[in-house]
Amino acid sequence: MSLFDGVDAQVARRTPFQLRALVVDYLARHGYTRTVAAFVRESTVRELDPDGDDVGIAQDVPPDELARIEQSNQIYRHIQSGRLDAATRLLQSHFPAVLAGPRPDRPPPHTPRRISDAIPYACATSTDPAHLSLNLRVQAFIEACRTRPLHDTDDPPPSTDQIALLTMAQKLLAHAQILPNESDRRLFTAELKNVGALLAYKVPEDSTMRKYLAQERRDAVADQIHRAIFESSGVCSISSLELLVRYTESVWYFANKMGVKPRPGALLPPTQQKEPETVPIFHLGLFLDLK
Repeated sequence: MSLFDGVDAQVARRTPFQLRALVVDYLARHGYTRTVAAFVRESTVRELDPDGDDVGIAQDVPPDELARIEQSNQIYRHIQSGRLDAATRLLQSHFPAVLAGPRPDRPPPHTPRRISDAIPYACATSTDPAHLSLNLRVQAFIEACRTRPLHDTDDPPPSTDQIALLTMAQKLLAHAQILPNESDRRLFTAELKNVGALLAYKVPEDSTMRKYLAQERRDAVADQIHRAIFESSGVCSISSLELLVRYTESVWYFANKMGVKPRPGALLPPTQQKEPETVPIFHLGLFLDLK
């Protein structure tokens, strides 16, 4: 029996309700709450049994779930725009467990994420409240060091004197030193030394340290907090559609590497090869380009 026996049948058995649920789940995970509401309203699906009898109707997304997603979306936008104080207030109000909840049972991998020309970003995959809180504080310090807006739509940066910035840096270092894990303390201390170098420049945006002020840094913090919000609510931050795509890519990749031969008439991923000797690797881009 082939690894791919029954795959076509599984696809064919997908009901309209299941396909609709995939779309709603994807839109919700990415914060498109208005689109979710419109899609739900316009795509009501009735389920029929083999005899043609109506057996149910697709349910709307619960209003409290839409409200939670919109609140998370507001926090994400605040961080992306450099409004760290506003984001922190919303987190403390709507999702207090993100910054004050219990530490995870298993320590996450502490390999720094690399962003913006190989700048390390500490504990980027962690949902430990201590890491999240410190990363927000570090980003708030970076925003306070700005002398001009990153984008035209951003609020003007606050006028923070050097003494206040030095005080912020000292408090950050103190917070890093009380982390219970020694490797975390080393990681954050090293990062703070780099970030603290922004204080050496009157206009850091024109210095060699300007990469710490890049949008990628804001995005990394926003993504981390977004994931933590979903996990604190007991919801996977990755949509079911994205998980299915990852699964599909993995299956076809390993089948290709194992030299699996395509069966006559089998449904294969799109490929630029006319007659592939082995099953092709699934490329999402090629699939989406199909007319």
